[in-house]
Amino acid sequence: MEVIAATRTRWPALAIDRERFAAALDERGVPSTSPNAADIALALALATGDPAALTIFDAEIVPDVSGALRRLARDRDFLDEALQRVRVKLLVGDPTPRITEYRGRGPLAAWIQIVAIREALMMQRATRNEDSDDGDNALIDIALTEPVLAHTRQLYKDAFAAAFREALHGLEERERMLLRLCFVENAGADDIARLFQVHRVTAFRWLRDAREKLLERTRGCFMSAMAIPASEVDSVMRSLATSLTVSW
Repeated sequence: MEVIAATRTRWPALAIDRERFAAALDERGVPSTSPNAADIALALALATGDPAALTIFDAEIVPDVSGALRRLARDRDFLDEALQRVRVKLLVGDPTPRITEYRGRGPLAAWIQIVAIREALMMQRATRNEDSDDGDNALIDIALTEPVLAHTRQLYKDAFAAAFREALHGLEERERMLLRLCFVENAGADDIARLFQVHRVTAFRWLRDAREKLLERTRGCFMSAMAIPASEVDSVMRSLATSLTVSW
């Protein structure tokens, strides 16, 4: 494959198992022409503890991850611990390190940054004696404070909470993180753009798409659980949409 030649040109010392690499591309549905194909080769090598891959990780990925973490906190000890936790979480595992979960849907460095930011946020919540699920619970609390729900039966409230939680947990990890940052941590599109080093328009689009997916899935889960008129469901969803507004 040409991608192997290109990868070896980029990282001459990287060990590449041709059959394993081809199987990984096929399993992930990533074409060999994808700009992220080489990153899959790197992730596979990292999973085996390949020394060259670890050197690349430290030289090319760790600086970007450190930069992302510094936008969350400045304390050096905190940053060092967060980075160490990420290293262990991704590169150490029995039987398989989590780095193998990388699917090649975006650059490996960006995927690792998301893992690192989530780890740092969990550490920050832990220092406040909060549970690691507090971000999701806070979003659910926001949903349940809707005025329309205040006048419905408890059965509806319970069903809606369950539908919202199911919809939330059905999102990708990055989408949940973005929603928590926006609605729990009060981070705006500008903050998220700086955090992920992307254009403000891109950050806004990420937030908007995650919000729309959450609302759509919540509506579907709620209607599946309760035999109530669509007009009542839409009333609740309109109220929820008003609270979960992504400001430009």
